[in-house]
Amino acid sequence: MKKRYMWLMISAALALTVVVGSTLAYLIASSNRVENTFTIGDVGISLTETTGSDYKLVPGAAVKKDPTVTVKAKSEACWVFVKVTPSTDLDSFCVYSIADGWTPLEGESGVYYRKVEAASTDTPFAVLKNNQVTVKDSLTEEQLNAVAVKPTLKVTAYAIQSDGMANAKTAWQTLNS
Repeated sequence: MKKRYMWLMISAALALTVVVGSTLAYLIASSNRVENTFTIGDVGISLTETTGSDYKLVPGAAVKKDPTVTVKAKSEACWVFVKVTPSTDLDSFCVYSIADGWTPLEGESGVYYRKVEAASTDTPFAVLKNNQVTVKDSLTEEQLNAVAVKPTLKVTAYAIQSDGMANAKTAWQTLNS
């Protein structure tokens, strides 16, 4: 009887082990592996001009000047800025306008901006309206000869991602900090 009782206990223990082991097998699970790859976004721009850098001032003439900011393909959405800096005497000789699509940045003289969405191709933006500067009709040779330094117009382009930037002012301040 003791042997039978012992075999019964061993059988019960073995059955309990199988039941518990099976239950544990049902409670254990695994998932597929998830792999995340992080890349760094990019904002690429260029500033080009095909019309050269030296111009003859003829009264009343429209002088071709085509500074163009190009947001490069695969750039992230971004704020694009241009800073247009005329020499102190340029307005005595010439007039120009900023091309459509640029907005003056409040509180910043000569700074204009636009928001550009991510692009799959290069996207150019003219800086000057009609790609020109117009020489004033009233310009005289004496005026030009009286100037020690010839008038200039300097254009500089900047860009920064738009993600994380609440507005153009914040983006400009971040660029200049």
